[in-house]
Amino acid sequence: MCVIVTADRGAMPTISQLIQMSETNPDGAGIAWHDKDGLHRYRNPDNRQTLAVILANWDKFAASPFLLHFRLATHGAVKTENTHPFRYRLSNGETGYIAHNGIAHRYTHGRYKSDSRNAILAWQTGQADLTDGTQGKFAKIDQDGRIEWLQGAEPIQGENQTTITVSNTIWDSYDGYDLAGYDINDIWDEAYQTGYDDGQEELLNGAVPDWTPHHR
Repeated sequence: MCVIVTADRGAMPTISQLIQMSETNPDGAGIAWHDKDGLHRYRNPDNRQTLAVILANWDKFAASPFLLHFRLATHGAVKTENTHPFRYRLSNGETGYIAHNGIAHRYTHGRYKSDSRNAILAWQTGQADLTDGTQGKFAKIDQDGRIEWLQGAEPIQGENQTTITVSNTIWDSYDGYDLAGYDINDIWDEAYQTGYDDGQEELLNGAVPDWTPHHR
């Protein structure tokens, strides 16, 4: 199914929500955020690496509008190239990142094995309308940090009674935490510590991949 999450400045999911989303959508996670230096993205087919980056830089993300995605693979291998959010560029000069929840049935065959990537390619070249809901739910964040849902926004309560927006709440009914070895009491050991060094090094050294060009 996948799940998309967006949050404005000052809002965050709870750690429990992040773990539930990750457990039910374990095939890659990515986050795009906007700060004073522009728009950035981190993504990894290993959810724990992305969770570790979020946990290690909690205040940074809490102070930034962001788009987050957890993937459940249906079309395309579990690898970085198929991990959302994806870069886009529109004919009007807008750039940013976009994420998909659902199956884009019209685009299961195309340039990519990922239906999401095929649908987004068609959309950014003006050959697809992603706002009618027939191809799933989509949300994007542009080069100025503006978040827009093309389809499927559902506001819910996150950390400290802040409001976040998600594409579905199917993950919310899962309360096991142990399908992939996670335990809510061990999240700082299993996610934070295992991925902290790599994630923190990338951020501090400016080596986070796929930076969007600055707005001109």
